[in-house]
Amino acid sequence: MSNYKVLIALIFSVIITNYVHSQSGKVIIKPIRNSDNSVDFTYTKAAVGSYIVSINFGKLVNATASVTRFNATADSGLLFTLKPISKNKKIDFLYTYSTTPGYLNPTVNSDITYSLPFKEGKVVKVYAITRNDVSPERWKSYLVYSKNQDTIFSMRKGIVTIVGNFTESNYDEVTKKVTNIERKRIVIEHADGTFALYSGLDEKSIWVTPGQKVDPQTELGLMDKGNNDWFKFVFNVYYHEQDEKNKNNFRGIEVAFSPNFLTQKGVGKLIDKREYVVTYNDSIRLQE
Repeated sequence: MSNYKVLIALIFSVIITNYVHSQSGKVIIKPIRNSDNSVDFTYTKAAVGSYIVSINFGKLVNATASVTRFNATADSGLLFTLKPISKNKKIDFLYTYSTTPGYLNPTVNSDITYSLPFKEGKVVKVYAITRNDVSPERWKSYLVYSKNQDTIFSMRKGIVTIVGNFTESNYDEVTKKVTNIERKRIVIEHADGTFALYSGLDEKSIWVTPGQKVDPQTELGLMDKGNNDWFKFVFNVYYHEQDEKNKNNFRGIEVAFSPNFLTQKGVGKLIDKREYVVTYNDSIRLQE
């Protein structure tokens, strides 16, 4: 592809998931005072998938809060409990909170093998997308072109958490102008707290909905056209890691890593500009 280098510079806008940092109504926090003067902070979650919850105490008297970021995974539950320093006195507090889809600091299952998100037997050429400001070990995505509107398949067992829009910037080599277009993406959460991002699907040909469970090689939808006659699709696997440098970044750092894939070459990492034959077998289907 003649515009491959240009796409590497622009495709980052495809991968950034534009989560709203205040998800009003998605996760509701409720403090409950107990007879021993402790306070339970409980939650109810109306959204699909895991959410990161950040508590900010504007006032906290007769208690301390050493941890203020939590993962809300169930429909409801206990986030944490404040215990009084002086047991005979009540805890006085004022707080605000923010939530965002994700799972902070998961234990990534490195033994999982992924299948390529295309039909078994298809030959695909994979372009690796990296960033200049981040090590390839901590941020890598994959781009595939096709002359045909291929079906996109799930790479691993999980649950669909997001079917929504993202904005992609396209560069026209003739006019030298950048235009923004709306495209569709799917996010699937896995059992270990990682997520798969599938970017660039036909809006009218998406066959899954939030809350739906999928297995490897479940049909998700059809590829969408890019800025030329080719169909273009981007995918990656990522997780959220605590941002130690910026404590205000409660959502954490998004780490898009390189999992192992099963291809005709065996199990291994995908290599830039290498052709692969999509392979699927019982070892993928039965590993989770």
